[in-house]
Amino acid sequence: MLKIKYLSLVLFLLSFGSLSAQRVVIAKEPPKSHDTEYGMNRKHFSHGFLGLHFIIGPPESSGADIHYGRSRSLEYGYRYKRRFNDTFSIGSEIIARRHAFHIKQTEDKEVPDDIKRDSEKLVFLDAGLGLYKRVNFGQRGNYIGRFLDFGAYASWVFHTRHVYFLEEDGLSTRVRVSGMNYPASFAWGLNARLGFNNLVIKGSYQLSDHFNDSSALPELPKYSVGLEIGLHPF
Repeated sequence: MLKIKYLSLVLFLLSFGSLSAQRVVIAKEPPKSHDTEYGMNRKHFSHGFLGLHFIIGPPESSGADIHYGRSRSLEYGYRYKRRFNDTFSIGSEIIARRHAFHIKQTEDKEVPDDIKRDSEKLVFLDAGLGLYKRVNFGQRGNYIGRFLDFGAYASWVFHTRHVYFLEEDGLSTRVRVSGMNYPASFAWGLNARLGFNNLVIKGSYQLSDHFNDSSALPELPKYSVGLEIGLHPF
């Protein structure tokens, strides 16, 4: 009888231990994975950027001569990248830009008219969308690295202003005119970027005209080149 009691006690303890072990196994959570699809060199990534570009290239005629160096473009945007493999990605971007063309006061000046002034510029503000294809090269890790982009953009020119200064009797008068009917309402073009992580060298060419056909004005230069800073970690 005593042996039966001892045997019953052993079986009870074993069954209790087995149930406890089963509860621990069921309650145990699998280790969490630190892998994610979002990151600088992962499936999805997005970031802001700032750019400063200088207008280059010849105008259509000497009547649209500009001051190079002073004529430039400022850009701000937000870019998305979809990675397919270590080499290829595609993406899209939202861009807001300010172009300022400082007009030379030459004898054959035509833009925006033939009146000579002390200082003069045309400012174009536009906003739009862009698409691009990216080719990555060099070592890869969870950072942007080195890349080459080819892209196109289209934008709406929502504001244009004509700003000039007049000097008379020792006084300087600043005149700002907007609502002109000669600027084109839309712009589109091509661009290319060579990137080294946060630093990007960018070149653009505007395929569209700056002015309406009805204005009969000679075209301003359409090329620009400059630097862009990616607002993401190094």
